[in-house]
Amino acid sequence: MQLSDFHYAPSPEADLGLDLARQLVDELAPDLIIVSGDLSRDGLLEQFVPVVEFLASFGMERVRAIPGNRDYLAGGPGPTRPADSDLNYFLEAPDMPGLERAVPEKHATPFLEFFDDVDVFERTKGLALVGLDSEPVIADEALRRGVAFLEASSPKLARVFCTHRSLLPVPRKKLKEGDILPNAGDILDTLMLAGVDLVLCAHLHRVHAWELCHEGRTMAVVNAPSLLDRSPGKEVGLLSFDIERRDQLRATFHSLAGQPPRTLVDTTERRKGRKRG
Repeated sequence: MQLSDFHYAPSPEADLGLDLARQLVDELAPDLIIVSGDLSRDGLLEQFVPVVEFLASFGMERVRAIPGNRDYLAGGPGPTRPADSDLNYFLEAPDMPGLERAVPEKHATPFLEFFDDVDVFERTKGLALVGLDSEPVIADEALRRGVAFLEASSPKLARVFCTHRSLLPVPRKKLKEGDILPNAGDILDTLMLAGVDLVLCAHLHRVHAWELCHEGRTMAVVNAPSLLDRSPGKEVGLLSFDIERRDQLRATFHSLAGQPPRTLVDTTERRKGRKRG
């Protein structure tokens, strides 16, 4: 499941939105909850606390999160990462049960009061997940580490990549500077060559999905809605993902405004159709 762009600041409307989202998450009962940034509106500690309490109600062992641009105080810079050490060894080692995290030396976000790092490297029984902080960009070295981690994972695991800033424009959205990462094309090409199955992004507060194909491979790219932003022209809700195996994926949008669920990507039916044919 993917939750994104809370932009939380205390208000009756925001708290009602969290209550509605809690009911929906409980109903869907996901194994893993990926939070793709912008938990807060202004990067303030008091805006993080209710969101983290909301997430903790599902069990923090199920939650993996990266920050968004709003989560940095007054648009300040991201964390300063320490110089390279033997972190590369841990990230690239195949199927390590646990990874040592490099702790940022200083930061300008309360995000790190609640989460161990601004990046995520995770392997479960069914997938290998990399989530990278994109503020203000994804550095080439960070992307290299993420790709190395995915490529060192078992080929049986679905490969999932997550970032906050979007990687593709969406319909009916006039883009502003910073909406899409400046090296988005290179990132997508790198992920495709690395055999990534699913790319999660956000930031634009619009739901959309693409399937990119290259030399017989398909990679789904899904842009998440805002969980709470009910501005005109926007859909509020969350995304669920059913991954049976690497070539069987279903992505579904679940509205918090009373609309029925909407399938965005479904390669399971396509596979069944090929079998019938």
